Amino acid sequence: MNRPLLAAAVAMAAAATALTVYVAGHQVNAEDIAVARDVQATDWGPLTLAIPFFSWIGDAKGFFIEVGIFVAILLVNRRAWIFAAAATLTGGFYEAVSHLVVRKRPTTAQVLRVTEHPGASSYPSGHSMFIVTVTVVLMLCLGHRFLPRWAHVLGWALVVLVIAANAIARVYTGAHWPSDVLGGILIAGAWLCFLLSIRWIHERVVSANP
Repeated sequence: MNRPLLAAAVAMAAAATALTVYVAGHQVNAEDIAVARDVQATDWGPLTLAIPFFSWIGDAKGFFIEVGIFVAILLVNRRAWIFAAAATLTGGFYEAVSHLVVRKRPTTAQVLRVTEHPGASSYPSGHSMFIVTVTVVLMLCLGHRFLPRWAHVLGWALVVLVIAANAIARVYTGAHWPSDVLGGILIAGAWLCFLLSIRWIHERVVSANP
């Protein structure tokens, strides 16, 4: 096992568990309301143009995007397929936790705006779990293979920016509470770090890249 990655996975899993327990007992709380209002009151400039995209990318469309990415990995980086396939199990974690913690979405009485009205449980954010999974898989399985080494830092910076932009977008539209988004990021991050901590999976991803 890769100990640093395993430690990161355990830390994120512990944080996600603590947050899940807190949310289950405090479904509407002052911290979420305050942060959500602050996010919605902020002028995010050009980022607002990307918000419809982050709303659109969820649901069944995400499944087809994942299939397309998996096929691309099979074609150009086949040894990394096991990591890409196992990474999609974040969807299973979403289903399990969202049925365990059935949380209501924000309402206009609680936040400044609600422009998106998803029907499923609010916690955790499935969009956030999807974005974390897709961007990390793309960077590890394709970015590390085709980008020059000096560009890897830029690639990971872009991954962080996309994850952050999605997080802001989900709260800005009123689709999620901030803790929903944080929970989704932690759960997906814990699973991906755990997968990479398994040496034979890590070696297949690393050895498949120059």
